[in-house]
Amino acid sequence: MLLSILYVFIGGSTWAVDPIESPTLFCEEISDGLVKEPMNALSNFTYIIVGLIILWNMPSQNGRAANPMLEHGMYPILYAAGSIYIGIGSFAMHGTNTNWGTSMDWTGMLFFISFPVYYNLSRQYAWSDRFFMTLFFIVFILTAILDTYAANNNLVLIENFSDNRKLKLSQITRDYMWSLYIGTWIIQEAKNLSNNRLGWMISLPVIACVTLSVGAPTLQIIILCVVFTLIALVLHFNSGQELFRKSSPHLWIGLGFYVLGNIVWRYGREGEAACNPDSLFQYHALWHLFTGLAVYFFYRYFLTEKAENHSLTE
Repeated sequence: MLLSILYVFIGGSTWAVDPIESPTLFCEEISDGLVKEPMNALSNFTYIIVGLIILWNMPSQNGRAANPMLEHGMYPILYAAGSIYIGIGSFAMHGTNTNWGTSMDWTGMLFFISFPVYYNLSRQYAWSDRFFMTLFFIVFILTAILDTYAANNNLVLIENFSDNRKLKLSQITRDYMWSLYIGTWIIQEAKNLSNNRLGWMISLPVIACVTLSVGAPTLQIIILCVVFTLIALVLHFNSGQELFRKSSPHLWIGLGFYVLGNIVWRYGREGEAACNPDSLFQYHALWHLFTGLAVYFFYRYFLTEKAENHSLTE
């Protein structure tokens, strides 16, 4: 409620009347008024609703459980907060078309996508809650500061990086770190599901990088594939504790929604043949719906972790 009031109060004299600072180029016609891209903005309530459902389903009593995601504690709260953060950040970007809205969108996505990576590491290597929280927030805060600074200064690191394209500082967070977190998460789940088979741990993130990247420079794809291979080798030879989770059906449903979302995202860009700027149906809004459902089913997957062979220390 407070955020809604602030949005209306501040927006009435700023982005509702000022020129567009940061057009998103996601097909939908930019409107006058408080909400520049109505469908692309409103569809972000999917993430907010998912986060609220997770918080609603948390146990009412404090207590320790073999699976931290089943506790009334920080891990499900952080996961839910990440989902809500995505929704608020993406609404800010599509609703305001401002530079700060774009920064909120990217930091929200980085907050969420980094959580499963650090959470899996904490489960595999028996991190304490304090160590997890310290590492997670230090990395996130530094990343958010770097992303905001880079986006507002448009710094170029390499003039002719790959395919006659520049490498900007903002791409370190918005291309490399985003992809790095997704690829590492894939490696971790491949490790768990394949009983630490190196072939799967290397091939799956590399395939995802090559097939799901849209318009990425060739050198960027090569660098990411090499980094994924190195991460897979480290996790394979320093395997830690095995995680026992039930992949069916929730992991596969979540993955299916994410892949569908990635497909429709391509149709929702400005200039695509399927783009209809004046339509209430927007492919990018469908991306929000599909990926929001993916967030929910990934959460359900984390709930399936069993207690075998776990001896976490505090």
